[in-house]
Amino acid sequence: MSKPKNVSVMDAAASVPMLTASHYGVVHFGNLDCEAVVLTTGERGYVRRQLVKLLGFSERQKGARFAAFLQEIAPNSLSSLNKKEATVLLPSGQKAQFFPTGIIADIASTVVDSAIAGTLHRARKGIVGNCLTIMRALAATGEVALIDEATGYQHHRAPDALQELISKLLRQSCASWERRFHPDYYRALYRLFNWRYQGHDQNPPHVIGQITLRWVYCPVLPQDLLGEIRNRKGISQKHHQWLSDRGLAHLESQIHAVTAIARSSVDYPDFKRRCEAAFAGAALQLGLLLDEFDEQANHYEQAL
Repeated sequence: MSKPKNVSVMDAAASVPMLTASHYGVVHFGNLDCEAVVLTTGERGYVRRQLVKLLGFSERQKGARFAAFLQEIAPNSLSSLNKKEATVLLPSGQKAQFFPTGIIADIASTVVDSAIAGTLHRARKGIVGNCLTIMRALAATGEVALIDEATGYQHHRAPDALQELISKLLRQSCASWERRFHPDYYRALYRLFNWRYQGHDQNPPHVIGQITLRWVYCPVLPQDLLGEIRNRKGISQKHHQWLSDRGLAHLESQIHAVTAIARSSVDYPDFKRRCEAAFAGAALQLGLLLDEFDEQANHYEQAL
């Protein structure tokens, strides 16, 4: 008697659970591609063999070498991966190793952070470009949305998906304030206007807040979700105080990406062009024009 489709079965040879993919597609991280799947349980992930190539490794660096890399760069992610590692049956009937979501962003951001800090081993420098591309793609669209679009699973999501998103990314009540934007973030932005950052003894100029909303929050949080935050938060509360741990993870990844772009930009127009290129396709608030930024920047500069 044949086993029913779209249910978990046992891989007799390996004696480990075999997962079943109901949807399959190819995710595009900029100019990089990776096979992605949605399981019958609704969990998203990737075909593991593709992750080696996606992160910029050669074919010969699979298996133990890739595990050693994860142990060095993202040990917590390796532990999580080992717990979830299983064979997945693709819709085509082929088998592959399942690689869950939530790990790529951790790996990419850690590599980029290490490169910025100058602590990345020279043997790893060749993968920095791919990691930046991955971070930009995730910041622009979001990992789950990329997979749902690639696999077509977006058409099967429940109609109350927004409420589900709100429940996952937002807190029920406002959290105590904690620093989320490192001084390095502000230094990088101030440099674009030839300003000197001297700490938060005074509130940052309004233009910095507008840049933060436009390039940090808008690319990673849907407008409906931002609207929900605005409805909930008090005057003195910050957006990030309403984000859950998962929401904060998306935010921090985007902060890293924007900081890296600001550091490598010549001035604000250059920064703006780079952000538009990096986050193209996101639901950005493009109504804030360069002239408006320039006017606010000039006003602030005259007040110094």
